[in-house]
Amino acid sequence: MRSGSGILLQFFIVFMIWAFIAAAGCLDQKITAPAPTIATTPVPSPHPPHYLPLYTSSLVIMQKNLEMQKDQLPGMTLSIPTYLPEGFFFYDGTLAQGYLIGPQSEGYCSFTYQRGEDEWVTLMERSRDARTCPDEPGYQVAEAGSLLANKGATGELYWGGDGWCYNLSGSVPREELEKIAASVKPMPYREGVIPPYEYRPPAHPLVQAFSVNRSSTTNGVTVTVESLTCTAEMCTAKIRVGTGSSPSISPAPVVTTMPPVGSSPYAEWRVDGGRPLRTMPGGGKRFNATSIYWDIEPLPDTSRELSVNFSRLNGITGPWQVSIPLDNRSGSGQQDTTRTKDAS
Repeated sequence: MRSGSGILLQFFIVFMIWAFIAAAGCLDQKITAPAPTIATTPVPSPHPPHYLPLYTSSLVIMQKNLEMQKDQLPGMTLSIPTYLPEGFFFYDGTLAQGYLIGPQSEGYCSFTYQRGEDEWVTLMERSRDARTCPDEPGYQVAEAGSLLANKGATGELYWGGDGWCYNLSGSVPREELEKIAASVKPMPYREGVIPPYEYRPPAHPLVQAFSVNRSSTTNGVTVTVESLTCTAEMCTAKIRVGTGSSPSISPAPVVTTMPPVGSSPYAEWRVDGGRPLRTMPGGGKRFNATSIYWDIEPLPDTSRELSVNFSRLNGITGPWQVSIPLDNRSGSGQQDTTRTKDAS
């Protein structure tokens, strides 16, 4: 049997051996090295930035929107025509805001002026810092079959000035386009100043509802203006399209079915023989094959007669002409004229 001193001696020897090995670094001590840092390079987007353009039917609002961005767009001022042929008014505009139309961007703004439905002029502006364009306007004829020609344009002008590259197109002759281009100039926003050719509603609008029920028939198609409702904001005509004198149809105000290509109704509205009236922007025509809700600009309360001349309906050529008397102001505000006018 071992003595106590022998056991202590063995324990001391083992302890010293382990201590010596540890001090010599021979023990398998695992030290985790830091993970290497991988350099990354940003991958450019394969697509250009998406723009969220703002649509408006007011030049003043477009001027204000750009004015609010003047910290991002120093020195950028909308340039607009100061000459247009008689009867043209601003219809609608598009503005890509903020840095989108600043230097090195592909943003844009555009203005469309109309006279009635078929005559139009559009001016598009892009930053000249992001593209090149000639100092003098160059004219190009709208080639047959092109998108521009299909819209009814005669041609387009392209030139630069005042920090913009301009593109002017429209249905008017080249001579008129050149006169419009020469009149384009910067027009900064000024409180209380109305830009040229901004539409302004009548100071005293006609507010009344009319039961009309007047018809015109051409090529076997009958167009009936059933009613006209005028407010301070617009006048809305309810129109029925059909063969013969079918019962009145009351469709939903919003048409959910897509009409056939080329079926959009075309018409010219005039009050008291004046200029063509504007169809209200933003859905002024809602229609299907048998019904039309047509919104036109508000009328002066002195108006005596509203006339409409439809040139095309459902792909069929007219004309269909209907006159609507407006000079009856007595009674309940309703006017019922049942005389049928046949234009065939």
